[in-house]
Amino acid sequence: MIARKQFSRIGWAFVAFCLVDLGVQMVFGAWIGVWMLLRDMETLNIDFLLLAQISMYVFAFPIFWILMRRIPAWKKPEGESLGIGQFLLWAVVCFGLTYLGNFAGQIVMKISELVTGSFGENPVLDMIDMMNPWMVFLTTVVIAPVMEELMFRKFLIDRIVPYGQKAAVVVSGVAFGLFHGNFYQFFYASFLGMIFAYLYSSTGRLRYNILLHMMINMVGGVVPVMLMQQLDELSPGAALAFLGVMIMGIFMLASVIAAIVLICIFARKLSWFGAWAPASAKGLWRDVLTAPGVIGFLAVCVMMFFMN
Repeated sequence: MIARKQFSRIGWAFVAFCLVDLGVQMVFGAWIGVWMLLRDMETLNIDFLLLAQISMYVFAFPIFWILMRRIPAWKKPEGESLGIGQFLLWAVVCFGLTYLGNFAGQIVMKISELVTGSFGENPVLDMIDMMNPWMVFLTTVVIAPVMEELMFRKFLIDRIVPYGQKAAVVVSGVAFGLFHGNFYQFFYASFLGMIFAYLYSSTGRLRYNILLHMMINMVGGVVPVMLMQQLDELSPGAALAFLGVMIMGIFMLASVIAAIVLICIFARKLSWFGAWAPASAKGLWRDVLTAPGVIGFLAVCVMMFFMN
């Protein structure tokens, strides 16, 4: 019952974050609607990605932080540091799994389109494609990695790792994937979330995660969109943009192959530590999946998937 209560309280904290975020976004949406009715739409110059970040991290995050602070936590002392070589190997695995996860998401959405007959759009890429590149950099490369690593690694793992490192890695990764609210991002976000969770729970150092997260968002998200914007505009830099797209394609293929090879070689050599906090007689996963707060979080995530 102690484990079930712990996971339930954590789940409710994430539910509160999502609901506050949704409420603030609805207020922003209403304000934008009124502006469009009262004034010329062309005068509306808004960075929607920045508004989304403000909604999440200025309004919703403080509520989440207050709720999580009241939940018992354990902080792992800083363990071994990663050398440059080790860090680069982890980076290769991260990039490879990002592309593999993105491919899996594309397949799922294509199947969904065939079944439902409706066309799906990637809400994040659609939003980023219209944004100023510097604002995209600020929001997705600087702000998001720091805040997401605090939420899904520092605050979450410190409270669930006593139930075992493997459980913490799985819960952190899946929760991170669900939090993105769409199948385009679910798979690669889950894969990355598990890697980040393993690194943080093993080393106790969040800076590795933040740096890797920034690299992934920059190379995997911002750079391709900027290149495609140059190609769409047929600007003088279109030739260089086309070359950049070709280089990105080669990098994608190489990183996928390298990641698969590295996983086959090193996956079984990873070290794991066990649990020291007891679960109920029915087992930890029964405690997790029957916790009311976790059920509430899953329900909110399902709602977000449908909305997106």
